[in-house]
Amino acid sequence: MNLLYNLVAVQPIHSAKFHGGGSYGEVVFGALLKYLYANSDRTIQNENFKMFCIYDSKKYLDPNIISTCKKYEIPLSDINEISPQELIDQNFINTFYTPLFSLEKKWNIEVERFVFTWHGVRALEMPYSNVGIAFAKTLVQKAEALVRYKNFWKKYYYQPKYQSLAKRIAEGKVKAMTVSEHSNASIKAFFPELMHVKIPVFYSPMAENEANGNLPEGIENQKYFLLTSGARWEKNNLRAVMAFDDLISSLPTNDFNFKVVVTGVTNQKVYTKNLRHKDHFIFLNYVENEQLELLHKNAYAFIFPSLNEGFGYPPIQSMRYGVPVAASGTTSVPEICGNAVLYFDPYSVSEIKNRIIQLLNPEIYQNYSERAKRRYSEVSKRQKEDLEKAVEFILDSH
Repeated sequence: MNLLYNLVAVQPIHSAKFHGGGSYGEVVFGALLKYLYANSDRTIQNENFKMFCIYDSKKYLDPNIISTCKKYEIPLSDINEISPQELIDQNFINTFYTPLFSLEKKWNIEVERFVFTWHGVRALEMPYSNVGIAFAKTLVQKAEALVRYKNFWKKYYYQPKYQSLAKRIAEGKVKAMTVSEHSNASIKAFFPELMHVKIPVFYSPMAENEANGNLPEGIENQKYFLLTSGARWEKNNLRAVMAFDDLISSLPTNDFNFKVVVTGVTNQKVYTKNLRHKDHFIFLNYVENEQLELLHKNAYAFIFPSLNEGFGYPPIQSMRYGVPVAASGTTSVPEICGNAVLYFDPYSVSEIKNRIIQLLNPEIYQNYSERAKRRYSEVSKRQKEDLEKAVEFILDSH
């Protein structure tokens, strides 16, 4: 088998340098390498298997991936120099895998086996909001934010492209897997022609990074609430920040002894322009994986107000350390988090504030800390088992 792996999918998308789909793709890439090579040396385990990779040299790619490709002599081609189809044709590639599906025409390729992970249909599920424009930094990003999620854009851009994809799946020309039962049901709700098509659900695998380094200046162990993915408006951190600000205003002076840390923030003004208690907030840009893990590990609690998730890594990252979580009760989050988190309506600032108050109660806090550890153990076990199944599905080696 000659397999082309799409590494463009693990590179930055829209305004996000790091994203869940990218993390997913990196873990699956590593799992395929374990299949291909014995341990850490360069001994091939399967002489009939060869991997090729394609990426975009104009975007950030984890240096570890680049060095891994060099170490194992995996051809790494630049999409700016050769198209995926040309790469497939020139190297007699019979299997193409992408951890994220792209609607761009260049990815509508012909290959013997086209396999991809369909994380969900956020583009069709999400309602439009002009908040996205404020979060955008470049003119291109602002132009995208102006139309993304608008009904006419869904109808004339997203729907036809996804419809074509669904048709290919229904005809057996494309093989899809997904990451949660929510995503599976959502896909079939929008595309009923797939109702009787088997789309296997393999829980999204997660890289278990080790916490390393020191907490950023001004942040003390167990003295902060954590929020992540601050550059993406869909993650809804702005409402959570408003909830904290309202809560602090309602309390007696100096009665809130915590900081609120938001990572991945590329445009602080979106958050700070209406804040009354700026001294309680710390906005960080993107942080390295080891430091992000450290922030998860040492937080008092984690708040996850996301409006839409196909799986949702961040709550599980905090649960690993028994850090209590309050999260949106929408899309895939309840499925993944079970009864281990406090849920709220992500569109309600007052309800988010209520859950924060609950987490300040020592008995509730301890209860959800214990639940978090149990749920992490359950989900982590399934993630590891499903990763093996996902690799088998890609390689058609059931």
